[in-house]
Amino acid sequence: MVDKADTDVPELLPVLVDAVLPLLKPYEFSLYLLLLRASEFRGGEIRIGKRTISARLGQGTRASRGNYNHITEKLNVLAEAGFIAVGDTSREGTQYRVLLPEAIPAVREVIATSEPPEQEPDYFTDPVLRAELMERDKWTCRYCGEVVTATTATLDHIIPQSLGGPNTPENLTTACLTCNAIKSGRTYEEAAPEILGALVRRKATTS
Repeated sequence: MVDKADTDVPELLPVLVDAVLPLLKPYEFSLYLLLLRASEFRGGEIRIGKRTISARLGQGTRASRGNYNHITEKLNVLAEAGFIAVGDTSREGTQYRVLLPEAIPAVREVIATSEPPEQEPDYFTDPVLRAELMERDKWTCRYCGEVVTATTATLDHIIPQSLGGPNTPENLTTACLTCNAIKSGRTYEEAAPEILGALVRRKATTS
């Protein structure tokens, strides 16, 4: 629905300047702003004559008739661009349906492309997400199979960060502090001999 009784004008201003103004020529923007003001910045149906529009916008150096033609031309531009819809004409003027910026596809597109892309969740640095991955891995080191605790567990990058490995669930795995320290900055294949050697020594000391 276009009507919006609780439109917040201060919140609307940045949208008008940042997303509407770049889409329209100055006179077109002024005309849209005038019609939006006539709707009390709520959008919806208004009725207004070209004489009133001309008086409010100012004629400049144009003759009266020429000014009306210019207004008609620019109203058609706004209608074609989806800012307004033109209705019937009576003695009181022409009826227009004025759309709020958020209801105009071209404006929504500008807003969408100007917003910073949503950041991917960082499973390596976020404590809650780190715990989720450890729960997923049943608090077990991927490399030696030892059960770990909150104080002995860490997350290891399967593809090291130095090789472009991301902080995603698929590239992170639970590891004990010992295996993580041995593997540091290397792939498992590169570190496997040392990890296995440390595991053998650990088993020997506990048997």
